[in-house]
Amino acid sequence: MSSTDLANRIREWRNRRRMSLAELGEIVGLSRSEISKLESGSRRVRADHLVVLARALKVAPEDLMDKEAVRELIGESAPARPSAPSLTVVQVRRQNGTVRLLPEDSSVSGDAPPQIANVSGAYAFYMPDTSMEPRVPVGALLYVHPLLPPRAGDLAVVTRGEELPVLASIERHSNALVAIIGGEAAPIDLNDAAVSHAARIAGMWFP
Repeated sequence: MSSTDLANRIREWRNRRRMSLAELGEIVGLSRSEISKLESGSRRVRADHLVVLARALKVAPEDLMDKEAVRELIGESAPARPSAPSLTVVQVRRQNGTVRLLPEDSSVSGDAPPQIANVSGAYAFYMPDTSMEPRVPVGALLYVHPLLPPRAGDLAVVTRGEELPVLASIERHSNALVAIIGGEAAPIDLNDAAVSHAARIAGMWFP
């Protein structure tokens, strides 16, 4: 098998799992550049690389390399391919300039990426357009981690009282974190008692 075959198969599975080089590198303990070298074939894949990459990408080692190469590296017995956890993809729409989530209309599902694969309550949604703030490319799939509080510079889903959750850009104004939700809406102080929940966007995938 050529190094190009190997590079294409590692990169292919990373793209299928909707992971960036940095995200995969963080999971397996390698730098972004090291992952890139493994994908390009400029760095030889060792047995330990193969095992952790297969586990992180939720595939069998044979999906990354041919059976002969796998046998040489890790022997006859290769770990079975784990099933990918499912992830709810909720519907969204833009109302009065803000992107609002519709959790009650959540019939679509997909594979969960590793950063939220085992997180209870995690979900995702597709960006409906790019016409207003927050500016995210149309069609991007955003992953919501409900247990991570947002930080300045993050995107987040913010819920106030009985209102529908809304996508926001998080900024620091003086000593407070505020959510910028677009349209003509005023910034929302995340410390306001009306804010019942704020969840960080833990990653996104661009089709």
